[in-house]
Amino acid sequence: MIDKLNIGQKFIITYRPNTHNGIARPKLKDGKTTRQITRRAEWTDKSRVVKDQDNNIRYIVYYDLDQQGYRSAVGKVWITSEVA
Repeated sequence: MIDKLNIGQKFIITYRPNTHNGIARPKLKDGKTTRQITRRAEWTDKSRVVKDQDNNIRYIVYYDLDQQGYRSAVGKVWITSEVA
């Protein structure tokens, strides 16, 4: 779905970051993953997907409708639906 987003399109993004606001996120009981963050987001002309040499997503820059600013989603990322 990430390759099909258009400017102005609103969606739900969920990801498991290693840090949040510069502070390391605590690991869950499995010792490997962190709590997920879910946001209402919008794809804009400043949004982008950055990939590594193997074409894996490194991070996604999106406009956060909840926090009214740009954010970077790093780690495991899901885009689950469109916002009405």
